[in-house]
Amino acid sequence: MILGQSPLLSVLVEVTTDEGITGIGESPVVNSAEICKSMIDATKPLLIGEDPFHVEKLRKKLYARFNLVHLHLHAANWAFSGIDMALWDIVGKTCRQPLHRLWGGGYRDKVNFWGWVPHSTIDIIQEESRKYVEEGFDCLYLKVGVDRKNDIASVGAIRDAVGDEVDLRIDANQAWTPSGAIRIIKKMEKYDLEMVEQPVLMYNLDALARVRNAVSTPILSHESSWTMYDTLNVLKHDAADAVQLDPRFDGGVWGFRVAAGMAEAAGIGAVAHSFAELGVATALMIQAIASSPSFIYANQTAYTFLSDDVIKGGMMKFEHGHLPVPKGSGLGVELDSAKVEKYAKLYDQEIRGKEFQTPWQSPRRFLGLEDDGADWVPMPAQF
Repeated sequence: MILGQSPLLSVLVEVTTDEGITGIGESPVVNSAEICKSMIDATKPLLIGEDPFHVEKLRKKLYARFNLVHLHLHAANWAFSGIDMALWDIVGKTCRQPLHRLWGGGYRDKVNFWGWVPHSTIDIIQEESRKYVEEGFDCLYLKVGVDRKNDIASVGAIRDAVGDEVDLRIDANQAWTPSGAIRIIKKMEKYDLEMVEQPVLMYNLDALARVRNAVSTPILSHESSWTMYDTLNVLKHDAADAVQLDPRFDGGVWGFRVAAGMAEAAGIGAVAHSFAELGVATALMIQAIASSPSFIYANQTAYTFLSDDVIKGGMMKFEHGHLPVPKGSGLGVELDSAKVEKYAKLYDQEIRGKEFQTPWQSPRRFLGLEDDGADWVPMPAQF
């Protein structure tokens, strides 16, 4: 996919057993698709011949052999997450059950997501907000931390456009100082914000707790709760009202579920994070969220921006801001080989070797569509 000026890519992973069962996964690309693929390929000697049901043993084996005992999990976990996903898909397919049934059963049969409002002019912000509400979304999300006066005006414009019945969440992405965060959040309190995500630096939990204690608006940690270890520290500091989690940042699905369990034990809610997933990773998120009672809020997604997907049957359809839990075995989705080939070719033609060059133009141009800059197209890198 391409968002703004930077391409957002996914590497698709397939793991096949000697019994002919193929699990699929999706790894987000942080550095480049080639680096991500090289890290995945390097795991082959460590995985071939192993039992795919031993997901946690294999994950720990990869972490040990890649020296992640001494390096941060993020150094390789983004690439490894596609393998973790594919192994779980094999487990589900072997058991002929959707994954949420293997993770404790279905706590919910559909998952709630918010509508992502672009940071733009007031007119566009209001237009996009109304569109989401008309489509049935009950929570809207806006990036802030760009300009204080503009941030306040944008939040007020959304409230004016959709009224008081829709939840409104903002994300500062660590942009504010503690005192600055307190000041601006208090100015926004009249707009009844649902939550403010990561208002201050991720490493300073004392500052996050200070902000939380000084305002009436709930605080959502994100970067501060990237892994289950980080989540534990957020809870120890009583620094947030909810935690945002992502198995690609954390120790795979296991870390994601452990962190969600800790949030439940602490009596706070959890939110799932998004990093521009295609249908494969989106299905994994839905399965994991469906099995946990902790996810009581609308979750992140960039899936609303996609104009196409690489799974069979086409894109999953939102129903009043919700996506239904796939009922098929494993992840519940399968790759459409023709679509994968189509977008892999597009990647080769337009992206390969150019990930860090600018400017990027709207991906709709690549497909011969009207260049309105409104949608993303999937860009799976295939080698």
